Amino acid sequence: MQITPCNIAGIGLLGLESQGFEQALSELLGRAPRILIAPALPYSVIVLNDAARAIALLGVRFDMTGPRGKPYSVIHYSDTLRNPEKGDFLPGARRFISAEPSYTSLLLRQGDDLSSRGRNNLDNLRRMLDIRASIDCVVWENGGFEGPDTQGAFERISRQREMERVFLSQVMEMSDSTAEQYLRIAAEDSNDRARKTLGRKLLEGLETGGMEEMIRRARGHRLKIPVWRQG
Repeated sequence: MQITPCNIAGIGLLGLESQGFEQALSELLGRAPRILIAPALPYSVIVLNDAARAIALLGVRFDMTGPRGKPYSVIHYSDTLRNPEKGDFLPGARRFISAEPSYTSLLLRQGDDLSSRGRNNLDNLRRMLDIRASIDCVVWENGGFEGPDTQGAFERISRQREMERVFLSQVMEMSDSTAEQYLRIAAEDSNDRARKTLGRKLLEGLETGGMEEMIRRARGHRLKIPVWRQG
């Protein structure tokens, strides 16, 4: 796998053949045996946070070429924008990211099992003609956004935050019957996953505890921190 150098200050990206990969992997593994994730290592990277700030969102992109020459790409996001203070990608930390996400989860939870789907997906990766990994975006704990952002994460995050802010403000001013109808429509919105999730959360509160419980949930809902383009 090829590695595209990262031009974001303080962020490093290591592949299996990179100097320092094995040392960083040993620190991440702890007591977990290396053999558990060994099959995925040729398709995985380790991200280094050597900056002075914690990371609230990370996007790692994998570009692949299939057996018939067809290009593929996928971005794996790690997101703690709602609770950046609880994020663990602190200064000096390392993060293992695999093109097959079940191996990422396996290392994070120090598990010892893997789904058949994960194994099948890894077989698909072995058939790729080439794979390239790169940092697509980083959001720091203060909301500063950096990176090429090839899939428009900046706009998506900003839109979602504004949608939720307006949604919460409107629903708390509605009557019981109007709120119920509004939330039921939102809870079935297949075109907006974030709106659907929030609608279901508040509808459940309305059905179990009335307007008081719905408003309590609305007031307690945390928006993602605002993001702004840095540099």
